[in-house]
Amino acid sequence: RRQSFGLVILVLLLMGSVVSSFSEDPRAARRRQALELMDSSSAVLLRAADRAMRSNDTPYPYRQESNMLYLTGIEDPGLVLLLAKRGVPVNGERVCALIFAPGAIISEVRSEVADPGLVVLDVRELQTVLARCLPELSKLYLSAPNVAFVNDWVNGKSLFLDRDARKALESRYPGLTVKTASTFLSPLRVLKSPEEIENIRTAIRLTGDGLERAMNVCAPARYEYELQAAVEFEMTRQGASAPAFPSIIGSGPNSLIPHYEKNRRKMQAGELVVMDVGAEFGGYAADITRTIPVSGRYSPEQRRMVQAAVAAQDSVIAVVRPGLPWAELDRVANRVFGQYGFAGKMNHAVSHHLGIDVHDVGAWDTLRTGMVVTVEPGIYISQSDTTFAPPFRGNGVRIEDDVLVTATGAEVLSRALPKRPEEIEALMKR
Repeated sequence: RRQSFGLVILVLLLMGSVVSSFSEDPRAARRRQALELMDSSSAVLLRAADRAMRSNDTPYPYRQESNMLYLTGIEDPGLVLLLAKRGVPVNGERVCALIFAPGAIISEVRSEVADPGLVVLDVRELQTVLARCLPELSKLYLSAPNVAFVNDWVNGKSLFLDRDARKALESRYPGLTVKTASTFLSPLRVLKSPEEIENIRTAIRLTGDGLERAMNVCAPARYEYELQAAVEFEMTRQGASAPAFPSIIGSGPNSLIPHYEKNRRKMQAGELVVMDVGAEFGGYAADITRTIPVSGRYSPEQRRMVQAAVAAQDSVIAVVRPGLPWAELDRVANRVFGQYGFAGKMNHAVSHHLGIDVHDVGAWDTLRTGMVVTVEPGIYISQSDTTFAPPFRGNGVRIEDDVLVTATGAEVLSRALPKRPEEIEALMKR
């Protein structure tokens, strides 16, 4: 009975530990993880993004600096986050995590933090706290958004404010080395937690629904911006906070431009239109591309190009697994394009990281379990390319899906959205 009683106590303790770990705020867990990985003489200092002005006194919609968003989830300007392994003296005790906020929003920030381990102070106390903290450090990981350099266009000079700020800090505090915060935080961000993956799944679902709506309204003599409006309406209607990047709707000759953003051209019968779009949800991005026929049916040449892109994508996804060298993804895609007669017609990498940023941080060495990446093979044949018959010329094709690297291979998170020529034609006809 004593053994049984002891076993029950052990199980209850373990259950309590599991419940506690599941109930911990994800941002608090990330801050704790960052602190655990620091050495005792290091600190991370992050500053929120400034408001970007559209014109005069009218700002663009606000977007938080990505590392600040990752570690706090707070979407307000004027904030500074300090993580110090050794802690900083505050009111008689050493505190490892502090956030400084403008007085006007300090109470709002305190209610939003919901973490007793994160102390909220008025931003006017920042310099006093730094004066106590920095002399004890040998390494500071610093974030300074929007001030990498300023172009003095009148005198033809570039003023590197970020570089000069680092030099000033290192001169003021001998023995201190200042590095960019991404050096330290990128390895944490590259592997996605279950909560992050769910946000990406939702962003993908909203993006897919937006693309289907655009396919349903696509027709000759309509404008690229009408498809953009259809995509963004549906994403927003279902809860997307914003497009994760400017929507790319490139028809006809514009299909050859990977990052085309004007979206003002009238679409013509017989052309292709490349739609490269993504919703942002919970701070996380989707990135999906489909290439569709403006008239609802592909020409034989267009169909072959799309089939080649789909085959290349299928082949790349089939080899995705932990430990695979990143460069192998491009090799596989190019090999398949060569088999279809389109060797050398992909003018960009076939993959990139996806997460808080649409082109997310992370090394391009080997794939690892928990990464989310895109697979986006493309074929671009210019109008002047006489190595191809005229019906192929002037067409650009790109197919892109979002893929989670799992322990055994890959999960295509955007697999619900049709991509094969016959599927696209059926969907547009419907």
